[in-house]
Amino acid sequence: MIIYDFIYSFLAAFFFSFLFNAPRRSILLTATIAGIGYTVFIIFRDGFNNPLLGYFIGTLIMALLSEIAARFLKMAATTFITIAILPLVPGLGLYLTMQYWVQNNYQATVQTGTQTMLAIGAMAMAIAVNSLLVKFYLRFRHSS
Repeated sequence: MIIYDFIYSFLAAFFFSFLFNAPRRSILLTATIAGIGYTVFIIFRDGFNNPLLGYFIGTLIMALLSEIAARFLKMAATTFITIAILPLVPGLGLYLTMQYWVQNNYQATVQTGTQTMLAIGAMAMAIAVNSLLVKFYLRFRHSS
């Protein structure tokens, strides 16, 4: 159920916030951003049957909400995105890639590793696109 996905990702980010010594006033907002972003990831992954689109849109939403939260609380956006993105990181893909490599199953290594790297690339691209969009928006807003 999608509500469970929201709750689990919310709790993961909530507890990682304490592990990373995040400012107390940012913890609930960071966890909420993680829950929303992971839910969007699930919707796009399952709805369009495209995991890469899910990674991209989910990360883009997380990054956008992190920028908004940063402006609202007058903090750095990295305070929010660094922790909020953790539930989305494809850790199982990384683990399986290494497991297949150690087992000398090179075909599975390449296949799993490629999918994992594409997911990580989609996440990185979403953060970069969000950063560019925010810069363009701020330039446009200050020039007019």
